[in-house]
Amino acid sequence: MKLELFYAPVTCALVPYVTLTEARADFEVRPVNMGKGQQNSPEYLKLNPKHKVPVLVIDGDPLTENVAMQIWIARTFPQAKLLPSDPWQELQAMSIMSWCSGGIHPFLARINSPVKVCDAPGAEDSVKRLATGNLMELFKIADDMLAGREYFFDHF
Repeated sequence: MKLELFYAPVTCALVPYVTLTEARADFEVRPVNMGKGQQNSPEYLKLNPKHKVPVLVIDGDPLTENVAMQIWIARTFPQAKLLPSDPWQELQAMSIMSWCSGGIHPFLARINSPVKVCDAPGAEDSVKRLATGNLMELFKIADDMLAGREYFFDHF
């Protein structure tokens, strides 16, 4: 099996990078220079028309979206025990991953690129402030979910 991870540093592409590494998967990293707009190149858009990272290419077939990648990696490398074995707990893990992707990540994007969500002159500080406030609320929820534990489930 040939695995290629299209990756940019300081992005959510770190998620499958860590998971593939934890699973001891043999994969190649394909850097994407987002600062230079490489994610908008015709070659990259063939892999991911959403012009985002990460993309995990599995034997030539691209898979996008972190939640899908995490499930694929966990099922392909079961010995790594990346997801709980109990079906209900597995669904709870998928719920948490979806929440991170759809609930937490958008606020990180607003903090890192406020002009992508509001181009009003002078709005950058306000966008960052509001996103940071929302993010801190979400981090509090995550802390409460952990309730004195290191992991959401029974193992790392």
